[in-house]
Amino acid sequence: MIEVSQIINAIQNSLDGAEVRVMNPLQDGLHFVAIVISSHFSGKSLVKQHQMVMDSLKDLFESSLHALSLKTYTPEEWGKGQE
Repeated sequence: MIEVSQIINAIQNSLDGAEVRVMNPLQDGLHFVAIVISSHFSGKSLVKQHQMVMDSLKDLFESSLHALSLKTYTPEEWGKGQE
C-alpha cells in the first residue's frame, strides 16, 4: 500500500516548486486523485504536462501505485479558479 506523502514527494522532487494535492477518496491506498500546480507547465500541452507528472511516478507505478486521476494547472490557470 502506498501513502499520499510518497506520491507528493515523488512529484515535488521532479517538479521543483510544484504545489501538489493528493487525495485517496476510496481510502483504499490504491486509487488516488492528484492536482498539480506548477510553473514548469507553462507553454506545455496538457499531454506533456501529464507526461511530466507520470514520469515522476514511474517507480511507484511499478511497485505499488495502482491508479491516479490527474489534473494539472499552471499557477495562472489555478489563479483564475479553474479546477
